[in-house]
Amino acid sequence: MRRDQGMLTMTPDEFSSLALSLAPTVVARPILDSIQFRIGSKAFATLGWPDARWAVVKLDPRRQDWALALSPALCPEPGRRRRAGIVLARLAALDPDVGAQLLGAAWSDAQRTKRGGSRAIEDAAPRIAA
Repeated sequence: MRRDQGMLTMTPDEFSSLALSLAPTVVARPILDSIQFRIGSKAFATLGWPDARWAVVKLDPRRQDWALALSPALCPEPGRRRRAGIVLARLAALDPDVGAQLLGAAWSDAQRTKRGGSRAIEDAAPRIAA
């Protein structure tokens, strides 16, 4: 964590550590200049995209509005995937607790689809300890 103008913000190393700590089955895979976090064949987060200051998470589209309301550091991906559950996170403005909630939700959604399940998405995303 670093403090920026009195606010705690998330560093790329913290984002990576948090993603890897979600489960022993999470794998980090380098892709070009970024790192993709996967569970099985499902990617749930990418660090360093669209550039080193950002991360992106893949949520169930039904959770996207919930996620975007968490912080002004979050925005939908522009273009055709705008409503597909893809959320961009500007790390320099992202509170670590919000980052933890976001990664927990993305991991949970990837875990759910990995099993082939289509259980109803709960209104609130899982909370994990930061």
